[in-house]
Amino acid sequence: MSSAVTTSVVAALAVACASLLIAAYRDYRAYIAFGPHGLPDNFRGWCTQLLLSRVSRKDTTVPAPYDMEVVKKSCGPNASTSYLARPLAARRGPRPEIPGFTAPQRQVTATASSDMKLQMDAYLRSLTRANDETIQFELSVLEGPVPAVQLKKGLERPHYLDKTKGEMIHVHPPDGSTHLLLSLADSKAVIETGWGQRHRLSGSLLGWGYTLIYAPRSQADFETWKDMVCASVGYCCAEISAIQSPLSGG
Repeated sequence: MSSAVTTSVVAALAVACASLLIAAYRDYRAYIAFGPHGLPDNFRGWCTQLLLSRVSRKDTTVPAPYDMEVVKKSCGPNASTSYLARPLAARRGPRPEIPGFTAPQRQVTATASSDMKLQMDAYLRSLTRANDETIQFELSVLEGPVPAVQLKKGLERPHYLDKTKGEMIHVHPPDGSTHLLLSLADSKAVIETGWGQRHRLSGSLLGWGYTLIYAPRSQADFETWKDMVCASVGYCCAEISAIQSPLSGG
């Protein structure tokens, strides 16, 4: 190989490596910008989520990429039951932008207002008060210092809550999106109508019904969000106790 060709090859490799490093740095900075979450918000956490991509999926807006009869065995006897109070109407507008990290899963467009996030927090508290023998309102065991609804300590949890350590709902304060565990029937309905998408680790480290609900943008969205939240608790607690909806959102 001539020296000129060698020089060209070396130059091309240098450009490719530089481009790769720039892309990696930008990706890392975008990861750090999310702040604290379930993984460390540092270089180690960024590398961890890259490694997790080996067991993650990209088809998060495909309603049911599984054999229902096989998968529902791991999701409990009520996996094919819907706990929504009413059929979901299609969500208006496009889906928000969700960066492609394995974790955290957040939306960066169409986020909730400060007032809306206060209403969401108040509703979770009122839902917990209405069912205080079954669920508790605590900090998330999955995401750290964020509000969460969990099975009450001391109760024997269904096996499909093992992967989330008894947690069924938590809200992400920066954007107002919500992670919750739904029955397979309800997760499918949520995705089909555009209200959310599955987590990239659903079906591997997390259950198939582990779903991201987009932040409510209006009072109408908030009412739908409340229905999905109650559906999550209804499914997760179906083998323990019937769930009572709070009389109001506060």
